[in-house]
Amino acid sequence: MVRKISVALSFLTIIPVNVGTFRHPRELSDAAVYFPLVGGLFGSVFAVVAYFSLALLPPGPVVVLLFIGAFLFTRGLHVDGLADTADGLLGGMKKEGALAIMRDSAVGPLGAAAVLLLYLFKYAAITTAGEEFITLLFFAMPVCGRWSMVLAGAFYPPAREGGLGFQFISGMGRCHFLKASFWGCILLAAGPVLLGVKFIFPVLAGAVAAFAMALFLPFLSVRSLGGITGDILGAVNETAEATFILGAVLWLGLSTPIY
Repeated sequence: MVRKISVALSFLTIIPVNVGTFRHPRELSDAAVYFPLVGGLFGSVFAVVAYFSLALLPPGPVVVLLFIGAFLFTRGLHVDGLADTADGLLGGMKKEGALAIMRDSAVGPLGAAAVLLLYLFKYAAITTAGEEFITLLFFAMPVCGRWSMVLAGAFYPPAREGGLGFQFISGMGRCHFLKASFWGCILLAAGPVLLGVKFIFPVLAGAVAAFAMALFLPFLSVRSLGGITGDILGAVNETAEATFILGAVLWLGLSTPIY
């Protein structure tokens, strides 16, 4: 268990965990069981920072600072996947051309626009929530995003052979998602328990929205590319976080009486 958590930490964050070389090709796939737990780790850090920062600053600057922290803490891994996915899938290219674009480290206009628009949406949606709910969002978002990556990897095939992405996706199965769900359910339940039972249904609505996106985006990828790649999984994380916010904020708004 410790080894798998260490592998997950070294892959998803900048935490200096020395795991050496993989002992077998599917070790990263096996570590995906703990992706929600890693999400909960830095979600907890962000929630604490948000809680104390909101006592000193208005929500807007706090949200931007936490976005910067999330980007640095993950070395932009998922943001890069989102940009490459937008360049590949929205560029109108056939499979080989799209995959070649996604392998290119350069970010095109479609990728840059996708990142900008998604983060504008995240910012706008989060800042509409109350300060107490902002703290919960920054805890739950990373959990749902990493959990959604496991869902996509478990239910869709790889688009191409070779590389770390192929090893990761091809080694995933439904059992990985079920085991990851154990940690995901515990962590998502922890937020409402600590901050208030009233947040249970917004969190549940957000999780349903995130999982819907985690299945829909790879479905589009399968239609275009025949499968998914590591970049697609990065995009799943980012878009699942965004749809989690959307679902949670919508439920919160709809359940609030208007006088």
